[in-house]
Amino acid sequence: MSPVPGLLAIAAITAMLALVLWVVFYGSAARLFVRRHLPGPTVPGGPPIERLVADLTRLRAATLAVPPGTSQVRRSAATAAYDDALAQACLALGLPDTLTGLPAGTDREAERLCVESLLEEAGLRFRPPQ
Repeated sequence: MSPVPGLLAIAAITAMLALVLWVVFYGSAARLFVRRHLPGPTVPGGPPIERLVADLTRLRAATLAVPPGTSQVRRSAATAAYDDALAQACLALGLPDTLTGLPAGTDREAERLCVESLLEEAGLRFRPPQ
């Protein structure tokens, strides 16, 4: 009888044991290295989307239903807050913010409508159904 099959079995068992020990010791070291040196998952920097929708709904209503006699400063502040909320929503959804930087006037008002439509097409519902 030849000693080769027995030696092969011992070699296979030794190789499997070495592999298990390597995974236990070096595998955990590799995970530690990856955790320390590679960037982790990105964390969203802005507010939660639910809060953005609530802010947009509230600010849009405040912008459209300004009571008579309200000062121009208060009207402008409400509109600016709504525009900022629209810009945050665009950023959160990865849409281009074409509203920021436009001067006040007809072009900005038209662009505001376009941005509202883009956000609604992306799935954000903050306007009542028409």
